[in-house]
Amino acid sequence: MFEELSDLYKTKATEIERQRKEVQAMIMLVAAIEQMSKEISSKQSDVELLGRLIDQVDRLSKDVADLKSQFRAKQGRSAPIQEQTTSNGKALDNHAQSLIDIIAERPGRYTTSELVDMLGLNKTTVISVMKRALELDPKHVKMTQGKRRKLYLAYVPEEEGQKAESETNSGESDRMKLELMAMT
Repeated sequence: MFEELSDLYKTKATEIERQRKEVQAMIMLVAAIEQMSKEISSKQSDVELLGRLIDQVDRLSKDVADLKSQFRAKQGRSAPIQEQTTSNGKALDNHAQSLIDIIAERPGRYTTSELVDMLGLNKTTVISVMKRALELDPKHVKMTQGKRRKLYLAYVPEEEGQKAESETNSGESDRMKLELMAMT
């Protein structure tokens, strides 16, 4: 009987040891899964953080581009601001010259609203500056009117300016000058 109890005890001990090893393996498996889950969630938060950082960099680059264009516009008109005290006409000429320089640097077609943003002046003053720029450099500065009395100002390089000048007629420019006078 002693041998039977000894055998029973040995089998029970081996069974308990096997169960203990299984439980230990399960605990290690659960711990490993938890660790993997933490790593995945930390990587997910890192990805989200990187996404937010990329969005912030995009916004900042747009802000920097806006500030650069505003700085260039202000730099182009810094001299007229200092001389405004001397006379209004001279300030208008300086603003017009600055406008010509700006649109010559970046040729394109600009609306009155865009020029208001670029120059930092009110709309009425910008229209006066546009008219003065047209008077100062009619060869390169062209003003057109779109739908709903919307004004456009464009800089035409030397070659295109000669072609456009020969094609325009004086009746159309007189009509535009009258409309501009009526606007201001």
